[in-house]
Amino acid sequence: MKNYGLTNWQIKKAHEKILKNKEFLQKNGVHIDNKFVPYADFVKNSYTNSDRYIAELQHRAWSIFDYAKEKELKNVFITLTLPSKWHKMKTYKGKLVYNPKFAGRKYICIINKIKFINAHVKQHIPFIEPIFDFSQTIDKYLPRNASKELSKMLKRFFDDRSYKNINKNERCYFRVTEPHKDGTPHLHISLFVPRANVEKIVKALERLYPSPLGKIETDIQSPVSYLMKYILKTLDDLREDDTKITNLSLWYLYHGIARFYTSRTFVALDVYRKLNGKYTLIELTKEYLSQALSIYLDTTTKKVILIENEFGTLYTPKPVNWQQKIDFNDRLGEDGTIQIDSGFDSVYKEKIVVPIPLIIDNKEFVYYDGNVKNIKKMPYQMNDFELYNYFNNLDIDSVDDKHYLYTRNLLIDRGYDVGELLKLTAIDDLEFELEFELEG
Repeated sequence: MKNYGLTNWQIKKAHEKILKNKEFLQKNGVHIDNKFVPYADFVKNSYTNSDRYIAELQHRAWSIFDYAKEKELKNVFITLTLPSKWHKMKTYKGKLVYNPKFAGRKYICIINKIKFINAHVKQHIPFIEPIFDFSQTIDKYLPRNASKELSKMLKRFFDDRSYKNINKNERCYFRVTEPHKDGTPHLHISLFVPRANVEKIVKALERLYPSPLGKIETDIQSPVSYLMKYILKTLDDLREDDTKITNLSLWYLYHGIARFYTSRTFVALDVYRKLNGKYTLIELTKEYLSQALSIYLDTTTKKVILIENEFGTLYTPKPVNWQQKIDFNDRLGEDGTIQIDSGFDSVYKEKIVVPIPLIIDNKEFVYYDGNVKNIKKMPYQMNDFELYNYFNNLDIDSVDDKHYLYTRNLLIDRGYDVGELLKLTAIDDLEFELEFELEG
């Protein structure tokens, strides 16, 4: 089995990290409606809920591709490799051998009875005469630092006029980090730009990163499938046995290197995840940019605390324990308001009034802005019985199509057979169904 530069000790530590993470996620969680839900049910990564993790990766890649296709952008596929000094090993006659140009630590050499660790490494070495102290030195040429160096190489290209002069809405990319056999990472980037800019982009890349540092392809027939090939081969199939994790996965885990990044073309992933697939990334971004969707962030934690559209609240965090309620109440002002940011870019600030729930004669009310008001529950706040009755009492002739569809989707999510799950943008399909129901 390939070890990708990992020592036996590093492989052991990576396995221990997985076991500790799994144990923590299983034994800790939140209480929702008096039911314990472990964190493992929410988390998805390469070894926890890996099928959901892969599905999200594929959605992100295809979203970028669909966006590029809609804009009629041309694909440029780039591979970036680090200079020889970053590679501990090199291939010689089909075998991995030590690379003498490697600038990292390899051995201790002795010159005039003084011990040096790779004498050619340029690094600050604090010392006490006459003995050198190597305990505080840092080896720069590790895989994690190599990954950062690749990001700097990519940024150097992104800062070049050939790329920077392209309108932000007319460029996008996704990239994957992959290790060589010796554990040194390299990058694959699928870049999408206007066809008229391709020649300038290629010339800039050849100038900045001539072969063998850079490799450029402009004739990839299926760019998203081509890159997904690189992504998927870095992932283990853990659906039947999650213990069969390879050293390739352990390499990412031990060094803390992310497999996959995309350009900031869409709304933040944190917002997308909060809505559990109600929108695709493209739909969600269009809704936000058209101001049909409002996203609120807590100014202290920077976490999403409210997502709503013109028809009501789509997401709000539910207090899951007393500590969360206490923390929330501690941030309330004397006027009953809490300061938050609006929008995922935190563009401006506004105050929202926090309602105080009341129960009078077993009926629910709320004290809001100096008045006691009846609670008008949104569909997502209703229990199953309330939601089912509410849906059946909707007036098909007058109800807003999106609200009808949103309510029906909630019922379907809760296991009710009231039709097919449709996206909120599928109004044409909904109108056909409503006409069919009216005719029936």
